[in-house]
Amino acid sequence: MQVKDKAREDDGKVQELVLTVTASAEEVDAAAGRFFKDIAQREIPGFRKGKAPRSVLEQSVGGHANAMGGVAETLINEMAFAAIDEADVIFIAEPQFNVDAPVEEGKPFTFTVAGPVAPLAKLTDYGPVSIEMPPDEATDAEVAAQMDALRDYYHSFEDIEDGSHEAAMGDYVSIVATVTNHGKLVSGMRDASRLVGLGEGTMPASFDEKLLGAKVGDELEFDFEAKDAEGSSEYGDGDLHAEVQVKGFRRLLLPGDEELAAKVGCADVDDMKAQLRLSINQQKAQELPKLMVDRAIEALLERLDGEVPGYYVDFIRQDVGRELMQGLQQQGTNLQQWMIENAVNGDEMKADVAREAARRAAIDCALEALFVEKGWEVTEEDIEALFAAEEDPAAARAKWQEANRMADVRKMYRREKATRWLVDNAEVTVVEDGAVAAA
Repeated sequence: MQVKDKAREDDGKVQELVLTVTASAEEVDAAAGRFFKDIAQREIPGFRKGKAPRSVLEQSVGGHANAMGGVAETLINEMAFAAIDEADVIFIAEPQFNVDAPVEEGKPFTFTVAGPVAPLAKLTDYGPVSIEMPPDEATDAEVAAQMDALRDYYHSFEDIEDGSHEAAMGDYVSIVATVTNHGKLVSGMRDASRLVGLGEGTMPASFDEKLLGAKVGDELEFDFEAKDAEGSSEYGDGDLHAEVQVKGFRRLLLPGDEELAAKVGCADVDDMKAQLRLSINQQKAQELPKLMVDRAIEALLERLDGEVPGYYVDFIRQDVGRELMQGLQQQGTNLQQWMIENAVNGDEMKADVAREAARRAAIDCALEALFVEKGWEVTEEDIEALFAAEEDPAAARAKWQEANRMADVRKMYRREKATRWLVDNAEVTVVEDGAVAAA
């Protein structure tokens, strides 16, 4: 059985592929033999199993026409999906089979299959992409940033004993605060003891400003706003009222270089810097290849001509949702429990899934468009290479073939080939942006 023709149809909303599939006369006869052999094993009054004549077998299923319909169904069920897979077609929904003429023994049998497929896309440019990447080796700035992170980790405080001290930016103020939102207590903010770093983001900036100039023992009462850049707040709608008692002041102490080196177990500052540089380089070796792939693909997406059709984004969204559910199951939880534990808003989660689906659909279309434009092909050697890492390559391949999923394997190779070309040919500008640094 072979796919003799492919025709792509686009109604402006969905792209479909219509396949013309033909079974040879020999395949028709073989399918008829299997069909009637199966029917002959049924209980037919007056005949032993396997002994009823052909005419009786046909009558047992409603006549010759019904019998030939059964032969057609046998052909389609046993051979059509393998032929579709061999033709490198992936339907993204159940295809529809259409038989225009009944099957006849001793003659070829032709039918059509139609169903939605991934859309064909175009790029505005098929040349190498230009991307920015951090340096391959650790920079002095990255080492310094890691030292600052360690310094912050090993910080300490000292009390400010000066009774006349007035709160200033950079101070840490011990307070007891009660916060209300339109007269209603904000959860966890009744007589709450807090150490507020002024200017450090411990509390909203408008809250910090009200503490400037305060002294130990002061009791303050003020309104403040707690909206972030997007206009939301963990405390409510942002219009808040606070009653604050100032209990004391503390000063943040950060270790110097020599003290820091001793705290992290290094011989001296040079040894500490060398260890940090090594750690950063190891992390770069692990993370930069993936970062380069991500940036190359993002640059390719900017060349995608037009929007990905909604029907394909919807199809990819099912995969994204399925992956989410499988991941939660592996963690031993469910969606509702996970949303509660992580304070996830349902609408926001749906929006995140939709964005990820749109991104994946765009990547899929863009890489496929690049592969097609370059005129590359998937060879038998390419397929063998994909299975080479398996413990038993032949058995692994056989499973995919039996499931009629070799078209999926070829698609994986096309994505891999296009991605590899993007990375290998990317025009890279090295920028010391600190995008990758050791933890």
